[in-house]
Amino acid sequence: MRIAYLDPGWWCLRFVILAQSLLSASIMFASDMRASCEVAKESILGRTSVGLVQVSNVGSIRVRCSVPQRPFPTKPGEARNGLRADTTTYEISANGTKVLVPSEVNVEGGGFGAEPEPEWVDFYVSISLESDQIDAEVSRYLAKLEESMPPEQKKQFEVLNGKKAREKLRVLIRQHRIGHFQIECRVLDGTRVIGVGFVELEVLFKGHFSDVALPAFPPA
Repeated sequence: MRIAYLDPGWWCLRFVILAQSLLSASIMFASDMRASCEVAKESILGRTSVGLVQVSNVGSIRVRCSVPQRPFPTKPGEARNGLRADTTTYEISANGTKVLVPSEVNVEGGGFGAEPEPEWVDFYVSISLESDQIDAEVSRYLAKLEESMPPEQKKQFEVLNGKKAREKLRVLIRQHRIGHFQIECRVLDGTRVIGVGFVELEVLFKGHFSDVALPAFPPA
């Protein structure tokens, strides 16, 4: 009985070809999913010695992400919706450890130029405070509000400082947490992710919400 042996060199060649094909496909996929993201100039206070963008904890953080233009619809009734964005934010500690922190996105708009110019989406990102930090800012705001009241209005402060009013005021606090962050930005066409990019920045302490917000009666 004859036993057929396969040349091991043939198997090695097949493995190399398969690995190269998978690598090429991964590179092409990554390239198709890449977005170019940057913090808008008006949000930048300065840069660190290594070029890290610095922003204010009481200012807006505006970001623009660009992706290759989507094809225009060719069939009647089809439409191309505006791009949307979503974020995942990590706080980076001094030793390089990353911890997930909450962030919110408010899309401002977008646009596109003549091909082959990219298409873009502009949005604001908020790096939320911890719950106890929000409570502290609510208390600071209410204390400053009480100080600004004439004597005849201070009797209303007990109502304004009630639980219901404090809960409504919590959502009005616009202040970012302090630190070094990496923000993963996802560009969305509907619910489909068509591009992913990153921005890295440092949020500096420049005051409290109650320092920059005009005193006003919160909702009772």
